[in-house]
Amino acid sequence: MFVIESWPDPLLADAPRVRASSRPEILVDLARTDLDMIVWTRKVPNDWQQRLQGHQLPAEDLFLDGTLNDILSQLKGSAIRERYPAFMIEDVEQTAALAAAFAVSDRMVLRLTSEQQPEQPFGKAKLRAFCCYGSGQLHWKSGTFNGYDPTSSLSPFDLAFVPSWSGDRVRVSCEASPQAVYLALSVL
Repeated sequence: MFVIESWPDPLLADAPRVRASSRPEILVDLARTDLDMIVWTRKVPNDWQQRLQGHQLPAEDLFLDGTLNDILSQLKGSAIRERYPAFMIEDVEQTAALAAAFAVSDRMVLRLTSEQQPEQPFGKAKLRAFCCYGSGQLHWKSGTFNGYDPTSSLSPFDLAFVPSWSGDRVRVSCEASPQAVYLALSVL
């Protein structure tokens, strides 16, 4: 399994510890308390980007709060299914179920947005998950080096998971893009 790891030298930088791979086995590393973020750089069907470009994405945010079953029921509603491509809603459903299983909790807050957002933690989240659907960027501050704050970014459709023990070490933000929808999910 090809894995990329970010391990800053504490004498050089204060930065989150990140591990990434294209293999789903990377998610097992969510149990490691020495990591601040796990990124699954998954391979998705080639037509996802094309299907998004051919779909008029909603300008307003979708904000859902409740149990996993509540959120899955709401995502199945025709009003939501008309606003987003079917593959995207199915992927959001699967991501929510996966995050709930890893966090061992079914209570969550889910947001889909195309607006620029600095990431704000939702209280005491056990696990946060992020994804960019479309032509946009998700970023996180990847350290402080001699007064300079470089950022790293996720590719579209990558899934990033931030466990509770990372605290505020990982702050994910997104750029405004009318060609993208960002998923921000907090399992409480």
